Amino acid sequence: MAYTQTTVSQPTAPSTTDVFDIKVQAPLIRERVAEGIVEEPKIATGITSAQSFFNGEQMMHVTDLQRDLTLGQVVRVNIEKDQNPFDLYQKTSVEYGSVDECHEQIKVDCTVPCINTLPAFEYVLFRYDSEYAYGVRACDRDQDFWDEAFFTRQYAKSRAAEKFGREVDMWNKVIDTLRATPATTVDAFTAQFHSTHFWANAGTLTANGRDEITEAYHYLVSSYADIKPTIFMADYAAKELIATVETPYTMNLNTQRVNTFGQWELPGFSVSSKVQEILGLDNVVILDRSPWLTYASNSALSTQYPLWNETGTKQFVAILDPRVGYSIDKEGYHLTIEPYDCDKLIKGMIDTEYVGTGVTFPQLGLIIEFDQYSHPTQPSA
Repeated sequence: MAYTQTTVSQPTAPSTTDVFDIKVQAPLIRERVAEGIVEEPKIATGITSAQSFFNGEQMMHVTDLQRDLTLGQVVRVNIEKDQNPFDLYQKTSVEYGSVDECHEQIKVDCTVPCINTLPAFEYVLFRYDSEYAYGVRACDRDQDFWDEAFFTRQYAKSRAAEKFGREVDMWNKVIDTLRATPATTVDAFTAQFHSTHFWANAGTLTANGRDEITEAYHYLVSSYADIKPTIFMADYAAKELIATVETPYTMNLNTQRVNTFGQWELPGFSVSSKVQEILGLDNVVILDRSPWLTYASNSALSTQYPLWNETGTKQFVAILDPRVGYSIDKEGYHLTIEPYDCDKLIKGMIDTEYVGTGVTFPQLGLIIEFDQYSHPTQPSA
């Protein structure tokens, strides 16, 4: 869109008082700018698969969900709770009494057993919890140096970054929620050792990983009908498990480190056939970690990687059914910015997206907490 520049009627007279300073001007003399732009080597982004795994929002028809959220902003879904069959009937012993010295008869009183078989309900609220904005802004006056192709590419890069951030946020939302408010263990034998679905302080993966992970997996599949859990772990956890069998006395006599993982069908994940072999389970996948997810600040590690705690001292193995979490989204506004005044020369495109994530059925997820390994050159805490 064109705009009209307002100028003064008379040119400004050149200054005769400023002194030419060669120290200031020298760096700019005969400077040339090369054609094109060389990109910095990119750091891998890693996590890109939350929306392709979690599908808890499918507990109701997606069209109805989006329509109701548009009209009402919050959708409440009532869930009929599973009930213990031993609570749905009453058992009493039948007593006989003698009617004469040769016969007995059932003692019957005139009471009606008190049986309550009403259903029990809970609910999940589907609502948006975050607004994400992405786009690009530039000074239209510099359009000769900021061409449309580069402008559009930066807009697309911002959109890709927003998607990456959403994925990271969803993984963290699910993992953090399952740690903070885990489901209660339903099997009495497992509950003797783990009262909830967050198994804290499980020791090290090297010492306890194989036993803890297989026990947790078999507990879930034997306790919940139609559950299809996937085991997620970091590549660091996978390498620790692989290291536990790398001796000449292992079952397969493998003495070489196996740390190349094949691709899984969902983007952003990779599968370790070696870990599957060690655990005896098929659906074990590695959640990739991007260096962008961790950074050091004032000699302290801070991380957004969902399979570590914030300081990187603990690592988690997550066993999840896709129905455990949900993600919903709707487009917000699209803003096209055009210059409209002499001192308003910003142009751009800004889009927003409303997103809601959360946990639907916490009993379909289980988190095991292990001590993070220590680097050989790093003293133990």
